[in-house]
Amino acid sequence: MTDGWQRCFIALAPDAATRDALAAVPVAPTARRVPYEQLHLTVTFIGALPAAHGEALGHELAARAVPMSPARIERVEHWPNANRPRLTVATLAMSDEFVALDWRIRSLMLELGLPVDARAFRPHITLARFGRDAAPVGDVRMAAPEVAARFESLVLYSSTLARHGARYSALASVPLA
Repeated sequence: MTDGWQRCFIALAPDAATRDALAAVPVAPTARRVPYEQLHLTVTFIGALPAAHGEALGHELAARAVPMSPARIERVEHWPNANRPRLTVATLAMSDEFVALDWRIRSLMLELGLPVDARAFRPHITLARFGRDAAPVGDVRMAAPEVAARFESLVLYSSTLARHGARYSALASVPLA
C-alpha cells in the first residue's frame, strides 16, 4: 500500500446485465468509450486520500451499503451539451434510494473528517469521453437502453490518469445484497 491514494471516489458498480445494455449504446465515433469493466455510477468524489483514512473509509462502507431497487435509465445525453461534448452519459431517475445513499455517504465522510463533495449528486453513468477540442455531435436524440439499472456493490475506487483515459482500481468493495 502507498502513503496515499489519489483521485478517489465512491461509486456503485452495475451488474453484468446493466453493463451489457450500456456497452451496447452507440456513441459518437470521435468519443472514447469507457471500458466495460470500468462502468460505474459515482456517488461522491473525494480526491487524494491518506491510506489510513482510505482504509477506515473502506471498512465503514459496509454499514452504508444496502440493497437498491432497479433504477430507471431516463436518457442518454451529451454533457455539457451536444455542441461542446465532453461526455456521453446515461442519466438515471433520482429516487428516494439515491437521496438516502447520498446522505449516508456524505454523513460518513463528515464522521471520518473527510472532505464532502460540494457538487449536487446527479445519478449518471459515463459511457464515453470526448477530447477537449471535440467537434459538435449534433442534436441527435439517443435512446436509453430498455433495462433497469441494477447495482451489485458499493466501491471505493482510485483513479489513475493515463494517455488513453482514466483507469479505476477498486480499493474496497462491499456487496449490496
